[in-house]
Amino acid sequence: TGGVKPIIPDLLRQLDLLDYFETVVTSEDVTRQKPAPDIFLEAARRIGVEPQRCRAYEDTDLGMQAIRAAGMEAVDVRLMD
Repeated sequence: TGGVKPIIPDLLRQLDLLDYFETVVTSEDVTRQKPAPDIFLEAARRIGVEPQRCRAYEDTDLGMQAIRAAGMEAVDVRLMD
C-alpha cells in the first residue's frame, strides 16, 4: 500500500482483514514509489513468490503501471462492482 506503516495494521485489524495478510509492505519500505515496481517486488520477495506468479489489486493508474512493471497480473478494482 502507498499508505503509511503505523496506520495500515490497525486499519486491517479494524476491518477484520489482518489475518489474511502474511506481510504488509508500505511506501516507507521502498526507495522508489509507484509507478516504479519496487513495492510489489518487495511484497513478492517477502512472501517468497516469484513476481510472475503474483496477482495484485490496485485502484490507481500509477499502481497499475507498477504492477505490470513488476511482471505481475494486475487487477483494477475500479472496474469491480
